[in-house]
Amino acid sequence: MGKKTRIRLGDVIMDAVVEEHPTFPADVTNKPVEKGEDISDHMKTKPFTVKLSGSMVDDAPAKLKQIRDYQKNATLLTYIGRGIYGNVVITSFDTKHGVKNAKGFDYDITLQHVKVAVPKTFKVSVKNPKSKKQDKKTASKVKRKTNEGRKQVKRK
Repeated sequence: MGKKTRIRLGDVIMDAVVEEHPTFPADVTNKPVEKGEDISDHMKTKPFTVKLSGSMVDDAPAKLKQIRDYQKNATLLTYIGRGIYGNVVITSFDTKHGVKNAKGFDYDITLQHVKVAVPKTFKVSVKNPKSKKQDKKTASKVKRKTNEGRKQVKRK
């Protein structure tokens, strides 16, 4: 037999995932016309979501704490189950502590994909467009770099 892949969310091994429900939504713009159906000229995808339902039994208190910490700290996670979904955060985590699972809990988790923006810094060199050199006239139009932050303007 081949090696069995463990279902996991981050570092938490999921004991039982009963249902895995991914959704890939999109917005379509609709424009009304005089006669007939609306026309659509653009579509934009939205972040996908994955809803998980299942049960935790082994080491349930530690797993409950870890999943709550993931949500509280907005930790970027990878879910590996039937599908693999990366760069997701936990947007909803509901638990049920019933008599049928006395040492563990049943759960419903909603994961949402997050697109991460990476900031970049670069040096701006201001040059006179005619001479292609930096001179006093063009340099004076660029504010010097400071550590002051934003200032409020007093209005009279």
